[in-house]
Amino acid sequence: MRTFRISPTRTRASRRTLTTAFAVLAVVGTTALSGCSSSDNGPAEADKTASEPGFSYVDGRGKTVELDAVPSRIVASEQAAAALIPLGIEPVGIWGGSSFESSIPLRGLDLDGIESVGQAYGDIDVEKVAALDPDVIITGWYAGDAYGGLGLETSDLAKKLEQVAPFLAVSAQKPSSESLQDYEALATALGADVDTEATRADRDAYDSAVADLKKSIAAKPGLTAMAISPSDQYYVAINDEFPELRDYKNWGLTLLESDVPRAADSGSFTPVNWENAGQYQPNLILLDTRSYSTPLAELEADRPTWALVNAAKAGNIADWTTDATNNYASYTAQIVALTAAIDKTTV
Repeated sequence: MRTFRISPTRTRASRRTLTTAFAVLAVVGTTALSGCSSSDNGPAEADKTASEPGFSYVDGRGKTVELDAVPSRIVASEQAAAALIPLGIEPVGIWGGSSFESSIPLRGLDLDGIESVGQAYGDIDVEKVAALDPDVIITGWYAGDAYGGLGLETSDLAKKLEQVAPFLAVSAQKPSSESLQDYEALATALGADVDTEATRADRDAYDSAVADLKKSIAAKPGLTAMAISPSDQYYVAINDEFPELRDYKNWGLTLLESDVPRAADSGSFTPVNWENAGQYQPNLILLDTRSYSTPLAELEADRPTWALVNAAKAGNIADWTTDATNNYASYTAQIVALTAAIDKTTV
């Protein structure tokens, strides 16, 4: 097994060593043992590994992830994978909240040969991960000390996975425009060339889309928007907890919130009762299109108070998902759609 070290950047580095596959065996059983064993590595591979330069990277937790060599076998959350694949870094395994086919972050990406190791939040097959023999596990770092797609850093699942490989967490608590740069820096550290013709084209298209969005916002002074994820309640986004909404605010869009307090189980939303939905009247609705948000057709058919929101009645609605902002191409598509919605919205 590999030796790895993770240390806070402001304190002396601590060392953690996995010397045999039995550390994993204690957690995940004999299946993990066969996947983690290095007994099939010949002398040539061992010599190659020994000659490779070390790897050191300060991640979104403010911790330094140090490895004996640049990691090449990566297991990643779907959001991290969506950021890294277009930059030339292909994971060996991905987990997410759904199948590859229905994943919003992975839409349009080539996933051929990549193993699915989890298709529901917090449900990751640790034995599958161990069998892939990863060098590192990459995911997002969210408010409340949580790893993207699996839960708290202190959860049993996170602890089990840490016995397989170290975590490297990219901050998901910044505007998306900054996270794009963070993933480029990480991809570069992992050996990718992020200045290819394709990535330059994606970046140029993104820059153009952002410029167009800013112009559209400036042309509609007084326009307001509200991001919602309706289901059993009319959930209204807490804007500063969504990276792309922070971008939209920084680019000039006025985003409203509700005055309802956050509930213990409402996450980054405030739970407005459906009968009070009409109290909030933005010019434009940003409607969450993720699987746990009620689709527009059902809202129109089943929620009478939906029509009390003037923007909903007028059809001033833009698709919104926080899962589509980790690479330039997917974020650009969302920005273009938002710009078109603003252009047709009357203030």
